[in-house]
Amino acid sequence: MGAEKKSPQATAPKSEPFWSLGRPNIWTWLLLGLALSIGAHLAWMQFGPTVARHAQYQIAADHVHITPPPAWIHADVRSEVLGDSGLVGTLSVLDDSERLQQRVRDAFSFHPWIAAVRRITLSLPATVDVELEYRRPIAAVQVAANAAAPCSPIDVTGFRLPDADFSDVERRYLPRIVGGSGQPLVGKPWTDERVLEAARLAAGLGDVWAKLRLVEIIPSADPRVRGEIRFHTFELTTSGGTRIRWGAPPGHEVDAGESPFDVKRQRLVDYAAQHGKLDSIEGPELVDVRSDLVVVPRTARRGTAGSEETTETK
Repeated sequence: MGAEKKSPQATAPKSEPFWSLGRPNIWTWLLLGLALSIGAHLAWMQFGPTVARHAQYQIAADHVHITPPPAWIHADVRSEVLGDSGLVGTLSVLDDSERLQQRVRDAFSFHPWIAAVRRITLSLPATVDVELEYRRPIAAVQVAANAAAPCSPIDVTGFRLPDADFSDVERRYLPRIVGGSGQPLVGKPWTDERVLEAARLAAGLGDVWAKLRLVEIIPSADPRVRGEIRFHTFELTTSGGTRIRWGAPPGHEVDAGESPFDVKRQRLVDYAAQHGKLDSIEGPELVDVRSDLVVVPRTARRGTAGSEETTETK
């Protein structure tokens, strides 16, 4: 009998695992890739800042787009922010995204006309879009210690707005809060509670202020106290000299035992619609809207032949 033939499987060498040193090509490529990665990182650490500052990667001022400011803002907000913050010439599309966005956010948040930075979007080749919420002037504060000085415009939160951005005419048409104290710097909030409460009142009456010919908001000198709750009461005056006894500011009507804000407001609007005398010297002396509508006629004195006669307007 001849010798038995061995099957091919019996003579084939055993396969080696892929991690075996018998396959040097895999390890070579892995080590080479790691070396290149480390080298690139070290190179970027050394030369990256210089490359990022190159003109072709810089974000120019005209490539920073912002939400268009509303009509009441006359200042060039974008130019002021970019100029004051020193961002021009220092922003690059190669900068770390989070760091770049934080720098832009901080710069715009500092501007007194900006209430909030809502969103920052980066896009190629080198553009930054900044979505902004702007402050709206709601009133102007006449500081008690300096009545001759121009009134300081504020927003609904009592934040002092840039005085220089308002003309005398624009200030005159804003509700005037009389008797504020502790005037803050521009871009800082008022801390006087009378000013803050009056600002909320001005905001609630904003859309009917001009129609009712309202002029001033006058806070009480001292607050009313209900347990741990403190609030001031307010009077309004019209261009014709009529006093409107308003009472508690928005949010404190229940504490004062008064009608809700919307009810008081409607009483005043309805009275003006029926009588139309709030901007005239023929209007009433006093309109009280706190718990009901109470109207006190104006009295006028006139002398005839050495005597005085008192009349009342109807």
